[in-house]
Amino acid sequence: MRSGLLAALSLLAASGHAQGNADGGAPAGRVVRIELPRRVEVRIPSGKFWMGVDEQSRNTARTLCNEYYPAINAVTISNQRVNFCEDYFDDLTAMESREVYVDSFMIDRDEVSVEDYRACVAAGSCTLDPLVAGDERYIQSGWPMVNVTWGESKDYCRWRGGRLPTEAEWERAARGDDPGASFPWGDKEQSNDYNHGQPRAHAMRNIDRVPAQTPIQFLGDPDDSDGAQILAPPGSYPWGEGPFGTRDQAGNVAEWTADAMFATPDKKGYFGLPASNPRRDGGIHDPRIVRGGSWRQPTFIARSNLRDPFAKEYDPNRRFSHVGFRCARSITPTTAAPSAEPAPARAKPGRD
Repeated sequence: MRSGLLAALSLLAASGHAQGNADGGAPAGRVVRIELPRRVEVRIPSGKFWMGVDEQSRNTARTLCNEYYPAINAVTISNQRVNFCEDYFDDLTAMESREVYVDSFMIDRDEVSVEDYRACVAAGSCTLDPLVAGDERYIQSGWPMVNVTWGESKDYCRWRGGRLPTEAEWERAARGDDPGASFPWGDKEQSNDYNHGQPRAHAMRNIDRVPAQTPIQFLGDPDDSDGAQILAPPGSYPWGEGPFGTRDQAGNVAEWTADAMFATPDKKGYFGLPASNPRRDGGIHDPRIVRGGSWRQPTFIARSNLRDPFAKEYDPNRRFSHVGFRCARSITPTTAAPSAEPAPARAKPGRD
């Protein structure tokens, strides 16, 4: 596809140049080459898997939420005052583990990088805003793209010929066929196998750039014990890869998905969602579901079956220094997938 695009652009520019000379005018300009980013995807087979939160997982999440966020007692959600961690627990309870079917699809092995996004800007298909708005300290070529709104991430994936993954697709890629897999690599937490954070230090809350009235202020702090002070280049933790070969689905940056949260407090979790290719489009202002935990969040949020406890704060038009994305695309069972990476064995690569 890339060679065809380059040939077409070269031909168009050459034609314009020739026409300009024939008319006696100035040359039409030089040929501009637009390189699409190298697309490395993995194929996720169709099938059923266990999606959602079992009783033990949600009880653990509730305990750790209260431990890590003791300063958040009551927050306003949909004009109602609620207990932060109890509301999170209620949402997880409504995400009771169940068998779900998804069609086969392709998904990026790694998170989209700043360099990848810049290519889309150069092509005229993505806005420059994420590169200059928000906290510029986190915009570096080799790092995953952050400060990007939900809509801007959709635009990038569309340019790539794809879309954002649904919540069910994201979890399918992270958990595979193992109903007990709490993390992409299995059921045991291995805290140095991914880029995660730690609970928020009280002193840091006073100097963060996030408005003090929002719960996001309590996200957490970096933890360099995993080998990265803040962000890490996508794919830096191959020993933490998922069952189909995805990397960084636990930690590094949390990731936008296509699905919307419910806008009213009386509907939670998987309410009303079918068990086959579940997806909730929602309204344009509904918060969007973010998955996977990040470099500035405690480790429990990186579990593959949990939503982010701050989910209701993820307005699709806001920018966050810890939220990025990866792309997916639909395929049919007979579609050839030459760019797909083979599904890896469960054994981890060696570490130095």
